[in-house]
This record gives sequence, C-alpha cells and structure tokens, in this order.
Amino acid sequence: MYFPSKKSILLGLIIWGANASLLWDVIIHPSITGYVVIITFIPFISFLWFKTGYEIIEQHLVIRSGPFKSTIPIADIKKLTPSKTLLAGPALSLDRIEIAYGLYDIAIVSPKDKAGFAEALRRHNETIESPFPFSPMQIRNLK
Repeated sequence: MYFPSKKSILLGLIIWGANASLLWDVIIHPSITGYVVIITFIPFISFLWFKTGYEIIEQHLVIRSGPFKSTIPIADIKKLTPSKTLLAGPALSLDRIEIAYGLYDIAIVSPKDKAGFAEALRRHNETIESPFPFSPMQIRNLK
C-alpha cells in the first residue's frame, strides 16, 4: 500500500522559489558553473518533490524520497506522534508524523492520509501507539 507525501504550499514556495532564483541568476549571469549547477540541481529537487512517499511492503515500511530509500521493520515501530518539527526528513509538509522505532530511532514522514497510514501500520503491528483515528472510508468498511 502506497501513501504519497503531503505537499505544503509553504515548502513548495520555498523549494521552487529557490530553484527559480538559481535559474534567474544563471540567465542574468551566464556561466559554465551556473549551467552545471542548474542541470544537476533542478532535476534532483524535482525528483525529490515528485517521488517522495511511503510504502508498506510485507512487514516493512519503505520510505522513499527521490533516490534515497530507507526501510523500517513494522514490528520495530513503537509509536506515531503528530509533529510540526523542522527536522529534515522525507516529508514535504510541516504536518508530519514522527515514527519512533527501535531503541531511540525516529523517522519523520508526512503522508497525505495520516489516519489511513496509521491504520495500515497497525494492521501489521497492533502494539503501535497512535492518536490517529480511523478515516471515514475505514469506518464505512467496518459497517
């Protein structure tokens, strides 16, 4: 089951504004270095923006952000906590979830459907503590 990252307007403006600023600078002050930076940086940021998401595959949570990937055994997840942290992580919104797993590890994610994400994880590990309620679709499916 795949959960795309929620994308906030604020982070979008910051990320794409920085890209536009770099591009504008290269247009105004052309240089080989500038072209190299633009040719590598804009596709990389685009890859991160469009390919950040979270997938549950068998008993693992796979977190992807562009070319980066991390895997967390769902059995190791202890708690899901709502978070507005500014810590860097594979989350494209400030409406985030902090995943506590292992002894002291955390991962920061921002799925579009937080309740569905939490419930999908709980289907694999009922011991996960989570404040997220069932989503309306899941409530309909229970009836």
